[in-house]
Amino acid sequence: MVDKLTDNTSDEIDLRELFLTIWSGRYLIALAVAASIALAAFVLHSSERKYTVSYTFQPVADDNNTPNFSGLGGLASLAGVSLPSAASGDFQTFKILLQSEETAEQLMASPDIVRQIFEGEWSDETKSFKQQEASPIGRSVQFFKKLLPGSEKADYTPPNAARLAEWLSENFFVAEDRDTGMLKLTSETPNPQLIIDVMTATTAITDTILKDRYLSSARQSVEFYQNKISAARSRESREALAQLIAQEQQKLMLASNGSFFVAQPLTRPSVSLQPTSPKSSLVLALAIVLGSFIGSAIVLIRKALQND
Repeated sequence: MVDKLTDNTSDEIDLRELFLTIWSGRYLIALAVAASIALAAFVLHSSERKYTVSYTFQPVADDNNTPNFSGLGGLASLAGVSLPSAASGDFQTFKILLQSEETAEQLMASPDIVRQIFEGEWSDETKSFKQQEASPIGRSVQFFKKLLPGSEKADYTPPNAARLAEWLSENFFVAEDRDTGMLKLTSETPNPQLIIDVMTATTAITDTILKDRYLSSARQSVEFYQNKISAARSRESREALAQLIAQEQQKLMLASNGSFFVAQPLTRPSVSLQPTSPKSSLVLALAIVLGSFIGSAIVLIRKALQND
């Protein structure tokens, strides 16, 4: 029991001594905190301000694009055909295609957007893209890449569909809300208008690609049904095929005339009123914690050296 009391007393003395040591170096710690805050303020003033852009889409109503085949399944099977299935509302396909090379290839037809995206590579003198000279930091990074892993510098490739698709994947995030079924596009960017233009263009291109695919498939279905109806022998089969053709043509008309096929905007693109990056309060809080830690470490190291 005496030993335990002695140990507890010793621990209390050690903690008290630690507190007194840190308190004796309070001015040094305060200086370290002030220096850390000053550095954080410099970083905040020199950092690029970024705003959050969000754009929400909802699925186009299924009844606008999918015919009602209730009651026709048995008759259609008698005719030897399978009922078509519409791909509208398939957000998974839309989501994947949105940042694909196929969409990027069509977006390349918008020179203003492409020039803004790859602004650093555009030359007003030659009216073309060219490789920019690397900064000292960039040259240093390339040197160490070659020295350590042996990576060779790749040849310059002007902006193309592959590079643009990579840029799309890196500069805005696409997520589907499982509860509401909505698709939300978000981005944190210093150039909100460019991202809005890109989001608007890519969603329109993706929707058109899916619509064209669907229309092509539906026209083939109509042609197939028309060939089948001429060979059908029973009246039930011909009636079933006639209804299938009528409804498929109605679906084709609705899909052709509609402005949106898979996804339509639920709201207009929104931009945060204030910059969302960098987060000033978080940076300053981390600066205070880091400054206190560094100052305390210096005080304790100095005390240990004095004792030695």
